[in-house]
Amino acid sequence: MKVCPRCGEENSDQSLFCEHCGYEFAKAEASPKRSQGANLQETTQSSTYSPSPKKSGVPKWAFIIAGVALLAVFVGVGFAVAGRSNNEAESPTTTTTSNSIDTSKYDEIIAEAKELTINGDYKKSNLKLSRIPASDLGKSEFSAIADEVDNLTDKNEEGLKQEDDKEATQKAQEKDRPAVTTSGSSSGFSGDYAKWANTYYFYYSQSSQRQTALTIGANGSVTQKNVNGTQYFGKATITSASGDVLSYETNEQYPSEMPDTKLINPNVQITVTWDGGGTQIYYGYVSYSSRLALTDGVSKNDGVNEVWIS
Repeated sequence: MKVCPRCGEENSDQSLFCEHCGYEFAKAEASPKRSQGANLQETTQSSTYSPSPKKSGVPKWAFIIAGVALLAVFVGVGFAVAGRSNNEAESPTTTTTSNSIDTSKYDEIIAEAKELTINGDYKKSNLKLSRIPASDLGKSEFSAIADEVDNLTDKNEEGLKQEDDKEATQKAQEKDRPAVTTSGSSSGFSGDYAKWANTYYFYYSQSSQRQTALTIGANGSVTQKNVNGTQYFGKATITSASGDVLSYETNEQYPSEMPDTKLINPNVQITVTWDGGGTQIYYGYVSYSSRLALTDGVSKNDGVNEVWIS
């Protein structure tokens, strides 16, 4: 029996057409064949094509080695780029260093000028400082040198002013401290003045000090011995004195550092007239250590210009 695919009714096996709806059974027979052929083609295509990747003949370790090599190349390139960047960054610094200004070239001049200032050679110190060009002192690189120059110049000007004041003070002292009486003045050191005829040594010696010893004879003769072996000669007169005069504390025998200053009340005034010209005034007093001391009473570099002790 044939079952009509259209209406579902049964027909005899010899029927070419459906007895109920007229459907041609030849089409139904051809359709399965076509479907079968189509299915066969699809099956063939399906068996030929596979979505899964084909297996490679290359072993896995080859891929590992290749990966490691590639990583090494990347790392090497990274180091090369970094090194180049560092060299480029350091290049300007190197150039700046090679072109930098030597700011230490005036250190020796500053040191020499400072020593001269300490020793009281203020004019020589200023002359030494003048060797440094003003054009360099105006540069920012030499700001420290400029500060040193300004500091030393100020000290030199102060020292020169003190020297001028010293000269004016000595002139005033000569005028304001005359002999008490004619009989109180003597070119010779006798009577109460005899003990002042003595040998005195410079107290608190400094590197710039020329004097070493001062000897006053009973007849008023004066001899000053100097470090370089030269000697100065002069004549001294002595009078009584009073008032306050600047001096050092003389308790220490050989001071290595500048002693404290103090005001003393002098017993005598000794005026020395040097054979080479000029005068020098010393004020004599007895120190706490019972030694005879002489001072010119003039301040210098936070201390005293000349103090002698027997």
